[in-house]
Amino acid sequence: MAIRYYRKKIKVNINGQTVEKYIADIQEETVLGFEHLAEIIENNSTMSRGDIAGVLLEAENAIATMLLNGHPFNFGAMGTYYPTIQATACDTPEEVTTKTIKRFYALFKPSKFLKDKFKEAVFRLGDNKVREVKYKRKD
Repeated sequence: MAIRYYRKKIKVNINGQTVEKYIADIQEETVLGFEHLAEIIENNSTMSRGDIAGVLLEAENAIATMLLNGHPFNFGAMGTYYPTIQATACDTPEEVTTKTIKRFYALFKPSKFLKDKFKEAVFRLGDNKVREVKYKRKD
């Protein structure tokens, strides 16, 4: 299987001049979830899809709890999820409060195994259409 991509026209500022360039961009496929993963695992194991889906749903809750308690979660050969925050910079330590925290999110860092697998990716052109970026006008 190959990862499909398409050609995209973009505007780039080079030395104060706006020029049009073309780049490859990934053509995202359908989002797959626990049901699909459970089906794949079911076909390669002796467990039923229902049992696998139940375990995956419990794993989802357990991982979320770990992250919400500030613990990174190592997912083995997949990589590690790190709890992370984005915050507003302040001039003094006293100004830093919970109100300066903008958002909480998880950062995923793939393992060496997964990074090596990514190097095996094969690409093919999805179609011959060139898509354009829709830029928002600044008022």
